[in-house]
Amino acid sequence: MTSAIDTMDPITFTVLRNGFRSMCSQGSALVERVAWGPVITQGRDYSVGILTADGRLVAHGTVDITPHMGTFEFSVRAVMEDFGDDLGPGDVFIVNDPYRAGTHNQDVRLVRPVYVDDELFAFAVACGHWSDMGGPIPGTFNPAAVEAWAEGIVIPPTRLYHRGEPVKSTFEMIKMNVRVPHERMGDAAAQHQATKLIERRLGEYVERYGKETVSQGFEAVMDYAERLFRAEVADLPDGTYTFSDAADHDIGTPGHPRVTFRCKLVIEGDRVTVDWTESDDAPKGPTGLTLPALSSATYDGTLHCFPHLVPLNHGIIRALDIRTRPGSAAHVLHPTPVAGYCSSGYEKTDHAMMGAWGQAMAAAGRPEMIFAGTVNLQNCVIGGIHPKSDQRYVSYTWSEGGQGARSYADGPSFAMFLYGAGAQNQPIEVHERWYPFLYEKFEVAVDSCGDGRYRGGYGSHRRWRMIGDAVNSIHGDRAEVTPPGVAGGTNGGPNLLIQNLGTPEENDLGMFATNVPLPKDSTIDFISNGGGGFGNPLGREPEVILEEVIDGFLSIEKAKEVYGVVVEAVDPDVHDFRIDEQATEELRGSLRDRTLPVGTGPGETHPDGLRTGELLAKGA
Repeated sequence: MTSAIDTMDPITFTVLRNGFRSMCSQGSALVERVAWGPVITQGRDYSVGILTADGRLVAHGTVDITPHMGTFEFSVRAVMEDFGDDLGPGDVFIVNDPYRAGTHNQDVRLVRPVYVDDELFAFAVACGHWSDMGGPIPGTFNPAAVEAWAEGIVIPPTRLYHRGEPVKSTFEMIKMNVRVPHERMGDAAAQHQATKLIERRLGEYVERYGKETVSQGFEAVMDYAERLFRAEVADLPDGTYTFSDAADHDIGTPGHPRVTFRCKLVIEGDRVTVDWTESDDAPKGPTGLTLPALSSATYDGTLHCFPHLVPLNHGIIRALDIRTRPGSAAHVLHPTPVAGYCSSGYEKTDHAMMGAWGQAMAAAGRPEMIFAGTVNLQNCVIGGIHPKSDQRYVSYTWSEGGQGARSYADGPSFAMFLYGAGAQNQPIEVHERWYPFLYEKFEVAVDSCGDGRYRGGYGSHRRWRMIGDAVNSIHGDRAEVTPPGVAGGTNGGPNLLIQNLGTPEENDLGMFATNVPLPKDSTIDFISNGGGGFGNPLGREPEVILEEVIDGFLSIEKAKEVYGVVVEAVDPDVHDFRIDEQATEELRGSLRDRTLPVGTGPGETHPDGLRTGELLAKGA
């Protein structure tokens, strides 16, 4: 069968391929500049995509995040299933249903059918994280939820605009069910205009190149991606590769057990099967993920190991045979709660997928494509009434941390979580202007990195002081099961949230807390994961360790205990630290035969990460 890529001249193909992505990037930039909520305008928690008339992903924006666009095909499919032929020019639909359309309730999608010559030609989708979607907890993250009805409003595919006119009842229904509705309406307006921009740009391309050529371009983009991906897979050794990761707790089950996600990657020639059926049964609390979310995590974990194949489109999607067990942690069903999403099941399946591909790369002797675990998202929400404006507010914050080490370099510090690399932090100045708290520190989390010949990146440490009464909720993870190390490197440091640190009122809130009172003048210390390490820590150069001690990133105690490097503090006030070379040589000699503890906690070596090292040694 002739591929579309083979029948299109390469210049036109390249222009269209880049043009489709540029349209989406324009739409994303519009959302960032027009939306109201800081999590979108500053944090870039948004995505924009183009799909074919039958709902296959063609392109997305450059800084968009995979947790969104990896589910766009499900979003469009849900709209098509519910409305069938009852679509028309100017229609826009809103949906956040996590079970059919995507992720969690806070990720709200606007879907616009695009028409050319009165015929359905494509779909434009714009997604943004709305800081609140109702429910009992400001921000809607409710780690104590044991059913979907405790996680705010679920919107099935619903008409928001009909032939270009707003549907008042839909808007009123949303405003009545969310906190700070004027912000949410600003976010919706931005997303609406982004889909309108995509419609306009596609029309311009059709006018310039012709309808048939643009449609052929859609197919060619997908064929091209699939061809490249299958060629890459065919160069890897056939076999079965497995990697597991786990969430700290299922809060909804007595005893709060771990929730394990198991990825089995099977490679046969250029065919790929990703089997999640051996994952644990569905949790009672919001730790699992839906099929659209799992699919997105599978795509994301794959593209991290094939970064040159970005952007994601249906060509790669159709090359992955994903198998699940409905009712498992990797494929939960309604009414199992799912608001934790990226901090819970998504991040674990993403890492497990990346770990399984890492083993395949190790077996092929390609260590440059192996990555240790990275900082986990933490959904930290503070809400209340602002003491100056007397207006209700909801602040939603994540904290940057360490990414995983590679076989040739340290992991970046103070970076975004790996599946949200296009996101960014929300500036201190914006936070202090919008919300009633002040920053007292934002600095490195000392000793937080996973250790190795190459260390993981360092986490960050924020402290807020409240200037008004509020409540705090946190839905995170990886306080106990931390970012995996690889090939003998240790797992990264933990996520922590502590109220009134260092005072008699100190309270470790953990990663699962709801509506904790924050009186005026109380403090919150928010500390993020370091990334996992790569290789034996005793292989790290002493001079590099000394530099990190001088910088205040690494303690003298950890340098000695983990790396076997003895550092003398000659005059700390002027940063005069020196290596005791004789003591270091003797200490490293005594540690040469040590075995680091195996496990999933901070400072331990991940068992599946060790298996990657074994495969790497054989494939080298």
